[in-house]
Amino acid sequence: MIKTISFLKRKPGISREEFMRHYEEVHAPLGMKYLTGLKGYARNYVLPTPGQPEPDFDCISEFWYEDTTAIEQVLDFLQTDEAKVLNDDHDSFMDSSRIVYFRVDERVSEL
Repeated sequence: MIKTISFLKRKPGISREEFMRHYEEVHAPLGMKYLTGLKGYARNYVLPTPGQPEPDFDCISEFWYEDTTAIEQVLDFLQTDEAKVLNDDHDSFMDSSRIVYFRVDERVSEL
């Protein structure tokens, strides 16, 4: 299993609550519909921490894939005309210039 993690920032002028609502009610369902190669998809919203500055991102999204071929298929799909609805929605509420993502090798310790 391969995983990617994305650090996402909302567009200026969009509140944290609006960002979360749109992501959960509109964008995540679109992702599940169009990104059929995903094996898992989680959104982790950063909560404000008293006394700390606002972080450079609002959400850490995790995407699980069966293998690197599945990642490449998703990335290829995102370049197609069919993915326009997903990409346009993404651009409507996320600041694309501030997205950072990584492929990671997750290690989990059982407690």
